[in-house]
Amino acid sequence: MTLEKLIETGISLTLPNLTVKALAEELGVSIVAVYNNIDSLDALRTAVAEEILARWEFPIPDADATLEESLMDLSLRLRSLVHRNPGIARYLLDIGTSSPGALARIDEVQMEYSTLYELTPKQANFIVTVVAEHAAALSEMVHVEGREREDDAAVLARSDLKLIPRTIDGKKRDDDSNYEWSMRALIMGASVVIDHPRFSTY
Repeated sequence: MTLEKLIETGISLTLPNLTVKALAEELGVSIVAVYNNIDSLDALRTAVAEEILARWEFPIPDADATLEESLMDLSLRLRSLVHRNPGIARYLLDIGTSSPGALARIDEVQMEYSTLYELTPKQANFIVTVVAEHAAALSEMVHVEGREREDDAAVLARSDLKLIPRTIDGKKRDDDSNYEWSMRALIMGASVVIDHPRFSTY
C-alpha cells in the first residue's frame, strides 16, 4: 500500500467521503493497515487535495481575450473543478506556503495577467484572487445542483412583499446563467476597483 495508491483512492472517494474506514473498505485492507501508512487523516486529505490541484490545468489568460473574458473563463473553470471534486473549494481558499506547487502556479497565472493586461503586481494579485475566491465559494455554496428553487407563485401570493414580486418576469434561469451573471457583476466591479485612485491605499 503506497501513498500514491491511497491518494488515488482518496480522489475516487472524494474529500467529504474520505475516511479511514472508507479507504480500508475500498482497498480491501484493515483499518489498522491504513493507519500504519498515513501520518494522519488530515494530512492525507491535504495530499489528496494537492494532487487534484497538481492535475488541474490552471487557466492562463488568452492573449486575444479582454481582461473580463479571461477572468470569466477562470471563474467557469474553477466552477467545473469544484463541482467535479467535492470538498476542493476549502483547499482552494486556503492555498498558501504549505502548498508550494499550487502557490507557484498561481503566481505564474497572476504574472501572466500582469504582463498581458499591463496591471501592477498588486492589481493582478487582487483581481485574480478576488475572482477565484468568489468563484470557489459560489460554486460550493450557492450555484449548485439540487438547490431548492424559489417558488414564484408563493412569492407573488405574499401581500407583505412590495419589491421582490415585481422582479418576477416568468423567465427560467438555470444555475449556469445565474452563476455567470453573478461572476460578471463581480468581475466588472473588481475591474473598476483596481483602477480607482483609492486602490493604492488597499
